[in-house]
Amino acid sequence: MKNKILIKNRYFFNKIARYYDNKIFLKYLTNSQIKMLNFVKIKNNSKILDVGCGTGNLLKILEKQNKNNHLYGIDISEEMLKIARKKLKKAKLKLQSAENLDFKKSFDYVFSTEAFHHYANYKLVMRNFNNSLKRNGRLIALDFDFGFLLNRIFHSIEPGNNKMHSALEFKKLFKQHGFRNIIQKRINLFLLLTIGEK
Repeated sequence: MKNKILIKNRYFFNKIARYYDNKIFLKYLTNSQIKMLNFVKIKNNSKILDVGCGTGNLLKILEKQNKNNHLYGIDISEEMLKIARKKLKKAKLKLQSAENLDFKKSFDYVFSTEAFHHYANYKLVMRNFNNSLKRNGRLIALDFDFGFLLNRIFHSIEPGNNKMHSALEFKKLFKQHGFRNIIQKRINLFLLLTIGEK
């Protein structure tokens, strides 16, 4: 069952990769990610991982904001990464899933933006996120939250959507996996930001 979700997502994102950066969606995504980064306030000379980096939009913003940060991105879609490689100048990219993340105490920040509801195994992913972070490193998850009813509808119609998490569910998941000083903020009507410290 879990592998089916991964296969479905890889197929889905490979298929839509060339349409992903359409102007309307890209503007919405960029504005949301800039709001998130303004709130997070990344420290200089940080090592940052973007999990589910897609076509590299967040990494591109980070490249522009601070030349001294060390940027990494992983994604399960070869086609999305092809586009990301053309956009990015210095970020290191790898074809890899969140479930197979194998970094140990490497990063100051791990980001998951608009990808969380696609992960196949949340316990494994959260454990991998924790293992990937340095002490006092921060996990930043930005994901859709439309409210109970619309979450259920979105879950049923979007391919590869494993689970939509409410604010309470995100908080519980972060706590269960050893994250502290948890902060939540609504970035806009549909996007919820959850931040936890290792």
